[in-house]
Amino acid sequence: HAGYDKGGTLISGYCDVVLPNSDYTNTARELIYTDLYIDVVVRPDYSVYTKDHEVFDRAARYFPIVEQSRKKSFEVLDWLEKHAKHWSGPFKLIPRLLPRTDFETLSPGEASTILQALSEKDL
Repeated sequence: HAGYDKGGTLISGYCDVVLPNSDYTNTARELIYTDLYIDVVVRPDYSVYTKDHEVFDRAARYFPIVEQSRKKSFEVLDWLEKHAKHWSGPFKLIPRLLPRTDFETLSPGEASTILQALSEKDL
């Protein structure tokens, strides 16, 4: 998850560590997963921390799948934390500044041109 202020500047980032169902594919229309409770958080100054280790431990006592995934979960958490600190890996896809277009200041023709270009880009 990424949060931005009104000017489009990144003010927070949050990455959950989850365990997808075994039948997940990248073409699935629905993603069902188990939340493993541990997270990487990026502050507005881009410092990084991890959280909810104690929540993971508590869940692991009650849910075998959480305990079974402990080693890999914390390996992934460490991997995400390193990438967050260097703004690499999956984090490099998150813009630090969102481009802003104030459509109310454009003519109908200018707005139409921009929207058409964006819709064609997705094809």
